[in-house]
Order: sequence, then structure tokens, then C-alpha cells
Amino acid sequence: MSLISREFGLKPHQRKDLQKALRDDNHPITLKLKELGVIYGSEGKGRGAKSFLVKAA
Repeated sequence: MSLISREFGLKPHQRKDLQKALRDDNHPITLKLKELGVIYGSEGKGRGAKSFLVKAA
């Protein structure tokens, strides 16, 4: 997600809003990504957590 934030020039609150949308299984962005075979995942908790988008093979 940090790469996506840099690529699109997202501010911290915009990044949090995007992550919130990606965690919502019924959000239009999440549904469209699922159609494309992309899922949102995260590892860890709190400040050290890492989040990512994964395209299924």
C-alpha cells in the first residue's frame, strides 16, 4: 500500500480511507477488484502492520 500511496500521491487520510474501502467486502472498489482477481490482505496489527494487494494466478 505504501507504493500505491506514493504512486498516486495519497495523503495519509486518503490512504486510510482507501484501506477502509478495501476491507469492506461490499464496496464497489473491492467488488471490481475481485472481478479482476485481486484481493486485499494485511499482516500484523497496529503500527507495524503491512497491507497489500495480491493478484491471484
